Amino acid sequence: MAAMTSSSVGMHATRTPPPSEQQMIDDILLLYQLKPTEKAYAHYSPSAVFHDPVSIAEGLDSIRSQFNGMPKIFAESTTQKCDLLAESDASHLVLNLTQKYVFKSPIPFKEKGTEKTVNSEVTLHLNGQGKVERHDEEWDWQGNKSEEDGFMGKMQQARKKIDAKVVEKGVPTDPGKV
Repeated sequence: MAAMTSSSVGMHATRTPPPSEQQMIDDILLLYQLKPTEKAYAHYSPSAVFHDPVSIAEGLDSIRSQFNGMPKIFAESTTQKCDLLAESDASHLVLNLTQKYVFKSPIPFKEKGTEKTVNSEVTLHLNGQGKVERHDEEWDWQGNKSEEDGFMGKMQQARKKIDAKVVEKGVPTDPGKV
């Protein structure tokens, strides 16, 4: 019987990743854990796209800014669970990710603020060289809105692209400067 994992929408079959996939997953999880590294970003193609409910970052520099900016917002970010789903193959890795975020406190002299745990479906779409070409994160396994979803989807897509550009302008792409 296949191993199973639970998400916010049900149960999913999992598989054990081979070492090369596990290394990619571990490196990319460092981005979520507020520890951006060149090694993690080396898994992305220069033209990669990151899409979550907050932003659509187009290009590796924009993706770098998104993850490098997270330590400015969060005091902590801990991976509580990350399972590779059995449906994954050489062209895409699908993860069941549960991440606990602790915001920085807006109150002076108080380090930590509100906590939020998010269960996401993370899909890493890989190109022929094994690089991430598209990184989709769907919170609570709810699809990200885009222009295919009509007028409101188009509005959300435009806002997310603007959000990514604003972050890109204010956050360095070098993880050593975070």
